[in-house]
Amino acid sequence: MSFVKDRVSIIIVTFNSLPVLDSCLASLKATLNGNSHEIINVDNRSLDNSPTVVQKHFPEAKVIVNERNVGFATACNQGAKNATGEYLLFLNPDVMVDSNGIERLVETLKSRKDGGIASGRMRFPDGSFQATCRNFPQFGNMLFSRGSVFSKLISHDSVYTLPDYDVTTPVPAAAGTMMMVKNDLFSTVGGFDKRFFMFMEDVDLCLRLDLRGHANYFVPSAGAVHLWGSGSKAGKLKRNWYHHRAVWQYFRKHHPNAFSLFVLPFVLALNFLLVTILPVPQPANRK
Repeated sequence: MSFVKDRVSIIIVTFNSLPVLDSCLASLKATLNGNSHEIINVDNRSLDNSPTVVQKHFPEAKVIVNERNVGFATACNQGAKNATGEYLLFLNPDVMVDSNGIERLVETLKSRKDGGIASGRMRFPDGSFQATCRNFPQFGNMLFSRGSVFSKLISHDSVYTLPDYDVTTPVPAAAGTMMMVKNDLFSTVGGFDKRFFMFMEDVDLCLRLDLRGHANYFVPSAGAVHLWGSGSKAGKLKRNWYHHRAVWQYFRKHHPNAFSLFVLPFVLALNFLLVTILPVPQPANRK
């Protein structure tokens, strides 16, 4: 399939994503600057008229409404299969993109032939930095990530989440919050792995690109405000469940050993129970 040169296909997956979706779309209208683009909305059976709001802002948008919630990874792949742009931008519906943010991601992939993905710099509404880049998961760093109770109980030196950078910097992995990849490369590697319903599909993609010799870039000049966790009405308990399950799926896929198969499920189940009973503080949408 031939793609339209320089066109950006912006793929937004929705699941009861109002009211933040409205702000996301308004920011897009202000930042596209007349550049060639298309909007593709894949809706996972919202009950709040999310697709209607997309078409209100972008009447020409391609809207795909699923009969059920097929998950984030599968929905993104659906959007990609319908995309005609040279570049794919996966954008969460709770992200407000800065002016020229999309252009900066395109420039990064154009100027770096080894580019895998290009990820924007997220910040909270108060302007403070929001970390979305990380090292590849290993047992040690995942055990002491910000979502783990163990990080509060045991002294450690493991690093999972990466800090801010002043210039475009290669990183092992970045969140799919505002992630750009060339359409042909995404197709070549088979897109997101659909076994991940939500969470870890972005890290898995970054790892597969890394193994092929591509570098994944954090682009601080491509900024956006991210209203963390506001992109869908999925409850916190359900989100925690999907995240813990996705971590286990990731380790079973990339580290298929006895530890991943038999010990890790127990550790994850214990952590899930503890964060449910004694919630670990998570990033909040600072006002």
